[in-house]
Amino acid sequence: MRMTDGLLIGGVALGILIALAGLVDVGDAPLDEATAATVNETPISTDEFQSLLERRAQGGVPVEELLDTLDIMIDEELLIQRASELGILRRDSNVRVAIIQAMEKSILNEERGRTFADEEIEAFYRENAGLFSEPLSLQLEELVLARGSERVDSITAALESGASGRALAADSDEVELSRLPPVPLSMETLARRLPDKIVLQLESAVEDDVFRYESGRGIHLVRVVTVREARTPPFNEIR
Repeated sequence: MRMTDGLLIGGVALGILIALAGLVDVGDAPLDEATAATVNETPISTDEFQSLLERRAQGGVPVEELLDTLDIMIDEELLIQRASELGILRRDSNVRVAIIQAMEKSILNEERGRTFADEEIEAFYRENAGLFSEPLSLQLEELVLARGSERVDSITAALESGASGRALAADSDEVELSRLPPVPLSMETLARRLPDKIVLQLESAVEDDVFRYESGRGIHLVRVVTVREARTPPFNEIR
C-alpha cells in the first residue's frame, strides 16, 4: 500500500470515529456486572473486556495504553456498526474477502486441532513450554498524598490491613487514587511506571505489602492487591 493510500484511509477512519463519537449514549441506568459498556444497545461484555485487557497486559502494553482498552473496543464496535449500516461488509469486495479468509482460517484451525493426536500435542507443549509460561504479575493500587501530610502513616497502616485504596481515596480529599488497570501487570510493564527500587521490592512482595516513594506529585503509597506467581501451566491445564 502506498503511503498516500495509508494516510487517506487513516484520515477517513479518524473522520468516522469523530462523527460517531456522539452516538455512544452512556445513559442514566447503571450497567450490570456482566456488561462493561453498551454501544447503541449492543453490549460489550465484562468477560470480553477483561480478557483483552489481560492479553494486552501480558503482552507488555504500557499502563497508559491499557487504560484505553475499553475505549478501543467501543471505537471498534462503532466502526463495525457503521460499516454494517453502509452495507460495506457485503458491498466491499476487499472486506468480504478478508472476512471469508478469516472464517476459513478459523475453521481450518479448529479442524486441525481435532486431528492432532494427544501425543503430538503433548510433544509440542514440551518443546515449546516457554510459549505458555506466565511471568510474575502483580495487581496494584497507588495512592498519592501531598508532601508533609500527617495522614501518611495512618493511610499506610490501613492499606497494610487490607483497606481498599479506592475507598480511602473516596473518603478523603487529601488522598488521590492513581489510575491503574484492575489486572495483574508484569514486572516489565511495572518497570515502565514505577521507580527501579520499588520494582525490585515488588519482586518479593506479598498481598497487602505497601511501598512508599516520592515524586513531584507527592508521596506515593503502592499497595499489592494480588500476586500471580510466575509459572508454566501443566499440560493438562492448557490442553
